[in-house]
Amino acid sequence: MTTSGEIRLDDGRRVAYLSWGEPEAPLVLALHGWLDNAESFRPLAAHLNGVHLVALDLPGHGHSSHKATPYVFVDWLDDLYRITRAAGWQRFILLGHSLGALIGSAYAGVFPEQVSQLIMLEGMGPLSQPDHEVPGQIRRVLERRSRTALRRHPGFEEVAQAVAARCQVSDMQVDAARLIVQRNLEEREGRWYWRSDPALRERTPLRMSEGQALALLSAITAPVLLLRGEHGYPELAQQWAARGGAIAALECAMVPGGHHFHMEDPALTALHIEKFCRLR
Repeated sequence: MTTSGEIRLDDGRRVAYLSWGEPEAPLVLALHGWLDNAESFRPLAAHLNGVHLVALDLPGHGHSSHKATPYVFVDWLDDLYRITRAAGWQRFILLGHSLGALIGSAYAGVFPEQVSQLIMLEGMGPLSQPDHEVPGQIRRVLERRSRTALRRHPGFEEVAQAVAARCQVSDMQVDAARLIVQRNLEEREGRWYWRSDPALRERTPLRMSEGQALALLSAITAPVLLLRGEHGYPELAQQWAARGGAIAALECAMVPGGHHFHMEDPALTALHIEKFCRLR
């Protein structure tokens, strides 16, 4: 059974969520990827036993409120901290996919007392950049912001068109894309429009240095599981080699599928998670 709801933050914003399982079971707080939403965890929820899985719509995504400020990486940590305080969650298993894995791994380093176990799907630590790239990165982002604000999507005549558009820009299967897209659409005057904040498409003006990313990973005290898709992002293999030694207790495993393998093979993904969390 799926439960839906929302959390009201201290600044008035609403954060929507979907949940599965018994509230008395261990809490697994799930963070989705960029331009995805809580529905991306529905296939996994059908196979993940013995937990209370709560999947958030991150700010600007799905049914959650948009932000009045740009989406800067460190602010995702502030948002998550506000969410946990508003919901009264003091300690939990943190599960993140892609952007959610980047947020989760950084959060577990900043607030290690809150995270009992960390599970990263297709992501490992925040994105970083060499120092010499900083001026150009800031300039490109600032020059594009005004153009992003003026851009308006014309909408779709049918939901199927939005699903096809999502499949064209990702390696997602149609059924998986449909789950995510349906939660991310709203109908206005006979056409379908994205709910997600257009500002999410802006690049961050300032990424961390690699040293800062490693410092966050080194501060993680929880056991960590990294799951990678066999046909997922190849950069993860490089990050595993470069960053794996920064995490004190790290396990890594491969799952058949692409970047959204947790939707393609949810049963095997759930099995890895249950064994790691000692749920079976």
